Amino acid sequence: MFMFKKWLMGLGLALMVSVGYAQTLPAQTFENQHGEMLALDNSVTWMIFAHHNKGAKMTKGAIDQAGIKDFSAYKGLYVADISKMPALISKMFAMPAMRKYEFALALDKDGSVTQDWPKQEESVTLIKLDNLSVVDVQYVTSPEAIIEFINANR
Repeated sequence: MFMFKKWLMGLGLALMVSVGYAQTLPAQTFENQHGEMLALDNSVTWMIFAHHNKGAKMTKGAIDQAGIKDFSAYKGLYVADISKMPALISKMFAMPAMRKYEFALALDKDGSVTQDWPKQEESVTLIKLDNLSVVDVQYVTSPEAIIEFINANR
């Protein structure tokens, strides 16, 4: 009986994970660090999503190491939720620093767009898409995993 309960619990967890991937994201536009618009639409097949400062720093380092400068050339998008950043810090320090990046990043400034996106604390979310339907999600905590994901999608 105990083994059956463990099996049933495992099946339930597996179903929860599978259901989590059934999400479809709405097409939308984001402002990037230069005030230009970036689109999340059917052309995007993969995304990197950072929702905390540590993850954003790790992602920046990984992107620099991978040498990617134009995500759209590879049907990708990098989205950063910066809603938890104090406005003064964002305006005076973060935005000027981000404007020096060699790549464009989509910014969710108030957190409303990405609030229901898949995420785990202290992780960066790597998402595979098919016509805006989430088909795979990985939660990573190392720049090497981000580089591997970028290289696999070039």
